[in-house]
Amino acid sequence: TEFLNAKVNGADKAQNNPLASPDTAATVAALEKLAGPLGLKVLPAGKAVDQNAFAVSEEFAAKHNLKTLSDLGKSKLKVKIAAGDECEVRPFCAPGLKKTYGIDVTGIDPKGVGTPQSKQAVRDGKVELVLTTTTDAVLDGLVFLEDDKKLQNADNVLPVLNAEDAGAPEIAAALQKLTDALTTEDLAELNRKVDAERAKPADVAKEYLESKGLIEK
Repeated sequence: TEFLNAKVNGADKAQNNPLASPDTAATVAALEKLAGPLGLKVLPAGKAVDQNAFAVSEEFAAKHNLKTLSDLGKSKLKVKIAAGDECEVRPFCAPGLKKTYGIDVTGIDPKGVGTPQSKQAVRDGKVELVLTTTTDAVLDGLVFLEDDKKLQNADNVLPVLNAEDAGAPEIAAALQKLTDALTTEDLAELNRKVDAERAKPADVAKEYLESKGLIEK
C-alpha cells in the first residue's frame, strides 16, 4: 500500500500521509483504490502475516518477566538492537519502540534483519533485542515479544494481480484457496525447511500444496 502511495502521490506526500495502518481492512481498501487505476487487481487478504517482529533471549525474557514490548518498556532496561542500520530512523523500529513503548534504545548493532549474526548477538548477550519477522522459524533460544500496542502496520499476505493478464475468475479462485489455507505458522515452517534443512523451495512448496489438498499428489 505504501509502495503504491509513494508511486501515485509522491514520496514526500506519502511519508506525511501514510495510507497503511495496523487495520487490515482499511489498509486493503486503500490499496484497492490505488491499484485499480494502475491495472492491478487486489484479492482478499489472508490470515498469514509476514511482519516485523522483535525477539529477546529466552533467558532474558524469563529473568525480567517479559512477554510483550510493553513489558520491555515498563522494565526501564537499556536496550541495544541487532537490526539493519535503517532501524535508527525507521518509524517501525527504534523511533517507534521509543515513542509507542517507551523503550530505552541505546543503539543499533547493524548486523541485519533476522540474520544468523543478529540472532547470535542476542544469544551471546551482546545486544538485548533483535529485529526479525513473524515468519522466522529459526529462533533457537529466542522468543518473540508481542507487539501489543500495534506498532507495526498490517502485513497480511495477499495476491495482487495484473488485472488484464491474470484477472480471470479461475485464477482468483485458485489463489483464494491458497490464501485461505496459509497461516503465519505455515509460512514460518516453510521458511524453516528452506533455511534450516536446506530443502529446495520448489519441493517445499509442492509438498505443502499437496498436504493442503490444493494440488494432487
